[in-house]
Amino acid sequence: MSVPSIVAIVIIALAALCILAMRPYNARKDRMAVFAEQYIAHRGLHDNKSEAPENSMAAYEKAVAEGYGIELDVRMTNDCQIVCFHDPNLMRATHTLGSVEETNLGELLKLKLFDSEEHIPIFWEVLHNIDGQVPLIVEIKAERGADIDQLCKEVVFCLDGYEGVTCIESFHPGVVHWFKKNHPSYLRGQLSTKFVDEGFWSIFLTICFFNFLTKPDFISYDIQYMHSIPYYILHSLWQATGVAWTCKSEDDLDDARGMFDVFIFDSFVPGTRAAETLEVRKAAAKGVVREGVVRKHAYVSGRVQGVGFRYHATYIASRIGVSGWVRNLYDGRVEMEVQGTPEEIDALFEGLRKTKYISITELEMSDIPVDPKSYEMKVKY
Repeated sequence: MSVPSIVAIVIIALAALCILAMRPYNARKDRMAVFAEQYIAHRGLHDNKSEAPENSMAAYEKAVAEGYGIELDVRMTNDCQIVCFHDPNLMRATHTLGSVEETNLGELLKLKLFDSEEHIPIFWEVLHNIDGQVPLIVEIKAERGADIDQLCKEVVFCLDGYEGVTCIESFHPGVVHWFKKNHPSYLRGQLSTKFVDEGFWSIFLTICFFNFLTKPDFISYDIQYMHSIPYYILHSLWQATGVAWTCKSEDDLDDARGMFDVFIFDSFVPGTRAAETLEVRKAAAKGVVREGVVRKHAYVSGRVQGVGFRYHATYIASRIGVSGWVRNLYDGRVEMEVQGTPEEIDALFEGLRKTKYISITELEMSDIPVDPKSYEMKVKY
């Protein structure tokens, strides 16, 4: 066997091992469903130029009042207290030098957030105020060198007495692994993005390589990279429960719908279009079908493979409210099941016909029973 052949075999084997290592833990998807029933306010329903800045008690209370779930960040002070704060240093939010980890709680409570009258909240006080009214996604911040064991123990000390719905997530695989090992009953998630500043470990963190050790219940991924190969594998091959961070407009929400299950938003308030889509999801969860909805089985012929047909189908469908699935066939056609009103289904195929490079020469459709649990368009393989 030639050297190039051996190299090729080794590369393929390593790629296969990486893909296997990325597999998440999907056995508790039912417990994650509650987080998909409302949009999640990033760091609370905040505006840093108001009296409700990010990760403030006021921002959390606004989110609760509007019926949004909350994503918040927690860090440990140098006297082992857990507070809600995002940044690795204090400067942006409090105009003060230093970090949470270098400062004791008493000193932190003297600081004001973003020129408001709000102070850095203590985590247990936040839990007391929210009191189970909305689901919480708790991101545990742990930079290199952090005392993960102590940090996670203190977070658990706060959460163990809380009766609301929560899950934890972290960029640090060590944190996720700690919960798998020590408190496996907690829902846990791996945060990821396209890492570029972690040196040798960047690629492993980007692809969520350590899932084989941490077994996360969900993957929280940067929506800027939702069409990257790593997230494509996580979403399409491993059927991971996906949490989208962070949607900053209605268009972001529309773009992310076919790729994620839970949506974290920031910088805007979801409007009518987003609310209507969420109601479709809730109705599907209860097995309720919208009035006027039909379901069609379709075979699509023409230039429909190798031109992004499936991507465009899921993208257009997510924007107009059509659900179902799409897949390529070995004979060059595309097979689909599409569910929506007749007008929505017509709009889907009209949009596909107008898409560059796609050419539909024949469309065979037949009526099939409506699926009351269908709420999104998926790619099948």
